[in-house]
Order: sequence, then C-alpha cells, then structure tokens
Amino acid sequence: MDAAEKPESPTQRLRALFAEKVKRIEERMFAGRICSESLAAYHAIRKLQPELAGDDLYEAVIARRVNLDAAGARAIVRHTYTSLEDWESDRGPTFRDVVKYMIVTEYLGRETGERGMNLDLGPFLARRIDLHF
Repeated sequence: MDAAEKPESPTQRLRALFAEKVKRIEERMFAGRICSESLAAYHAIRKLQPELAGDDLYEAVIARRVNLDAAGARAIVRHTYTSLEDWESDRGPTFRDVVKYMIVTEYLGRETGERGMNLDLGPFLARRIDLHF
C-alpha cells in the first residue's frame, strides 16, 4: 500500500475538522467586515447625496469604501453585472450583489491561495442587507 492509499489517522481527521472550523470563522469575519464597511459607506453616501440611485449609488459607495476613483468603482459594478450573467440572472445588480461580489473577489484576491469560499453568502447577506438597498 502506498502513501496515497493510507487511511487518514484520527489526528489528521481532527486537524482537518479544526482547520475547516477556523476557515468558516475566518470567512464569516471577513464577510462581516466587508458588509459592515459597505453599509457604513452606503449610509454616508445616502446622507451626502440622497438623489443617487442604482449604479451611480453603488459606484459612490464602492469608491468611498475602498478609496477608488470613479473608473475603478465603475469597473467593480460592471464586473458585478458580468457575475450576474454567469449566475444566469436576467436582472441588474442589487446592493447585496455588489457587496457579495466585493466579498468574494477580495477574499480570493488575498495572498492565501484560497480557491473558493464555503460560506453561503446569500443567507448571510440577507440577514444583514435590506433587499431594497
């Protein structure tokens, strides 16, 4: 029997379970931080520019949250549209979609080698962001 066929030891399984739990906690904390920052930026922009709506509002929120210029914020909104098309949706993005896109891209863009998230962002964001934002 070679190393590939060796069964995992109880210690290896325990370490894997612990690592999964730590990853879930880390994902929730990361997503929570991005969500809180996005909501704070949203409320600040709504207070300063209550006339903004839709993509213009989302771009202003993104620009404020991550200190981007208008072109950079516009690119994030455009990428959110593309993501929705990939998810086979025929609607424009909501604020939740924009925040979801930022969470995933920023999480995967870190230097950790992560290839995905286990956290189901739909219910996570539904508890934190009103659908009408």
